[in-house]
Amino acid sequence: MTVINTSPLHRSISDRSARITIWGAGFIGLSAATAFVQEGFRCSVVDVNASRVRCINAGTVPLPGFEDRVHLDPQALRDGRLRAVSPDDTDALDAQIHLICVNTERGGKAFRDPLQAVLKAIGSAHRADRELLVSIESTVSVRWLDLVLPLLTGATGVVGTGIHLATAPRRDWLLDPEMNLRSLPRVVGTLNPASQPLVTELYGTVSDVVHMTGDWTRAALSKSVENLYRYVDLVLTNQLAEAYPDLDMAEVFRLAGTKWNVPTLHPSIGIGGYCIPLSPHYAGDGLLGEGQLPLVDSALNWDATHSSRVAQWLTSKFDGPIGILGVSYAPDVLLPQGSPTLALAAALSARGADVRLHDPFLSTEEVIALGEGARALRWPEDLASVRTLVIATPHTAYAKLPDHLSALNDPPTVIDSLGRMRDVLAGTKVRYVEMGTPALWAEHDPALVNGTSGSDATR
Repeated sequence: MTVINTSPLHRSISDRSARITIWGAGFIGLSAATAFVQEGFRCSVVDVNASRVRCINAGTVPLPGFEDRVHLDPQALRDGRLRAVSPDDTDALDAQIHLICVNTERGGKAFRDPLQAVLKAIGSAHRADRELLVSIESTVSVRWLDLVLPLLTGATGVVGTGIHLATAPRRDWLLDPEMNLRSLPRVVGTLNPASQPLVTELYGTVSDVVHMTGDWTRAALSKSVENLYRYVDLVLTNQLAEAYPDLDMAEVFRLAGTKWNVPTLHPSIGIGGYCIPLSPHYAGDGLLGEGQLPLVDSALNWDATHSSRVAQWLTSKFDGPIGILGVSYAPDVLLPQGSPTLALAAALSARGADVRLHDPFLSTEEVIALGEGARALRWPEDLASVRTLVIATPHTAYAKLPDHLSALNDPPTVIDSLGRMRDVLAGTKVRYVEMGTPALWAEHDPALVNGTSGSDATR
């Protein structure tokens, strides 16, 4: 049976005449805007950062490392189908479709102020005689959804038929360009079931698979829950590596990962980013510490001291100065938010260690500002000045690290957080320790092979 779309807004989505305003010009917002523009929509991207706005309008992606993931169409910029604007832009406020992609994290905690500011701005410009679709793509606590209508309408009454509210949290995997907005299944939910056809039509233009739920709360919570699964698994991985310090736990995890329904995880210096580490706070808003999520409470408490234990291990077993390569939590992009490197650097500095950081996306001044007592390490000139080198993030810029180390008379001991340098450093003179793998250290230390100081290789 053919369904006739009687809603003017629904028809404008179908014929691509609807104007879309996207709040937030980070990777999520900017990639969404370029995807919708590619499908024929006109998009305004709103951001409070004036420099970022200027860059976009000049055709430059203002996100270091994301240039090959976000493609700004020069023709779309010239003819106004894509434009970046400030929050007070009247045309952007006048749009009938608003997608909220602002950052809801600050200082490692869930932070809702930007979301509230956007909702107030949209509500102040909305005309009661027109339909309005507001979709929240930012990660949120389900408790925050109770604030949406009051902020939009200034009242707590029942939503009118002209206002469509949805949650559509983004899924992204920066390590694989094939896993993107188009290919990854999208979970979407609406407050009112009557809004489902309209919202499905909109997101179906940029995502091949749209899973529509019967409730926008369920859609919002699904993002936190899927990240929470991974968070608990990663905490357990680090716990197991510490519990069995004399075993090759990295191989144990690889062997466990050969089972079809078990992911292959790796112990590390810490869990990075502002998605996975924050998932307990979004999913457990109002529940944490109340005994309703005891597993999550326990994981959080243990993980909060993980960087201190790694710092204790490094300072007690290895010589300084200690260099750390990689501040961004993901390779080949600038993402220092929630960096486990910064947490480790702070813990090392607190123990009086001489810590030196490098990241190809950060200047010396930026490293010093972020490093909490750490100094900047010049790449590759300063490799000879450190005695221990932690590989935190395997940026492509470090591809020649084996050559640089092999050229040194006495290269530093390498501590590889994720084991990415295992193969390329095998057989070299570099003393190598993979997190969770004491055996690889032993290969380069006869004393350890003979069993005289096995604990030196462990955390």
